[in-house]
Amino acid sequence: MKKIFLTGSTSFLGSKFIELYKDQYNIFGVAKSDPVHPVDVLDLDAVKKAYLEFLPDVIIHTAALVDHNNPDLVGPNVLVTKNVVEVAKMHNIPIIFASSESVYGGKENTGEYVETDPYKPRNAYGESKVESEKVVIASGLPYLITRCHRYVGINKNYTKPKQFLDSIRPLIKGEEVHVDSHKLFRPCLINNIADVYVHYIEHDADKKIIINLGVDRATTYYNFIVDVAKELGLDTHLVKPDGEEKNWPENSTLSVEKMKSLGYPFLTYQNLLVTLKKDWGK
Repeated sequence: MKKIFLTGSTSFLGSKFIELYKDQYNIFGVAKSDPVHPVDVLDLDAVKKAYLEFLPDVIIHTAALVDHNNPDLVGPNVLVTKNVVEVAKMHNIPIIFASSESVYGGKENTGEYVETDPYKPRNAYGESKVESEKVVIASGLPYLITRCHRYVGINKNYTKPKQFLDSIRPLIKGEEVHVDSHKLFRPCLINNIADVYVHYIEHDADKKIIINLGVDRATTYYNFIVDVAKELGLDTHLVKPDGEEKNWPENSTLSVEKMKSLGYPFLTYQNLLVTLKKDWGK
């Protein structure tokens, strides 16, 4: 059984990966708030100690501060990545890094960013991801860097604030939710991201790959939440199209052609909805 060292074990994505693949892999999840392995990933000595106790085959790095416009998060996010790279280099193991579409800019009206587009981060969070990507790339190690926009999914182990969950929770209570109805994106299901990570581990762990992830078509957040509400049997009349997301561009869609051409697990929009309904019923 392969051994995975995962940072951000209590995050939306990290905890979902553990839920989905805990029986297939030996996963050592770390986070400051982890009940089993409470490791401060900003502390290199603590990360080294945990790493050497476990001696993993691969590192999945999902830990990050996500206050998008807070300039104070750049330093910590890059430092954590440097710590992860330093321990990975001890035995030259691959790193999987959860980056973001916020590394892109310049196509705010047309979208469809491709992996070779130049860095042009739109905010402090994007800057932290750019600098973290550079650290991973410069390491010389094999890597998978994934870029997504808006993680969505049903994760019942996750109770912290999250945009998608915070849009669904009011509907469950019979309350209105006000969301943006203009800006385009491709949702990124955390289940699918986990499947992509597994594909890399099993097939490409000696390679250096950067890919965008997402479904087969773009949508607005309003249309998406209406579709999700229908699928989950919630009242769609409670979803109001008068919300505004001031910090998002008009079109932040990512091209997923490379993802498909490399044979990574690809999800259609309809299959995303089906998966949400299945997870909702568990």
